Amino acid sequence: MAMKLDFFVEVRAPRARVWEQMLSDAGYRDWTAAFCEGSYYEGRWETGADIRFLGPSGEGMRARIEAARAPEYVSIEHLGELVGGQPKEASDWQGVFERYRLLEQGGGTRLEIELSQVPDAYVEMMNTMWPAALQRLKQACEL
Repeated sequence: MAMKLDFFVEVRAPRARVWEQMLSDAGYRDWTAAFCEGSYYEGRWETGADIRFLGPSGEGMRARIEAARAPEYVSIEHLGELVGGQPKEASDWQGVFERYRLLEQGGGTRLEIELSQVPDAYVEMMNTMWPAALQRLKQACEL
């Protein structure tokens, strides 16, 4: 059974700054280290674009940007895992969606994350890693 998970963080920075810190190469590498040190992406944050989320070993996830509207919204459709640089035949992550909403709030930003169809085996890990990742992002944006 898959679950929907929601996370949010309040950031004392304009949403354009949060967007840039969240999705720029250097910013992404920083806050996603909470999931896997050395994480990075290959691709573009544009509607319809293919994107790969990778760890230092080169393994990771392949996805498509379902929608991207800077600096307010991005939706990622996960297509599956990459093992040895190749798509894995069957993947628990196929059909998982990751959505980011950046809402202006009193001169700051409320960043809301929605994960849908998260496989049960990953729920506990996500509930631990996401809050840590969002705190890293918040700290970087508020410098």
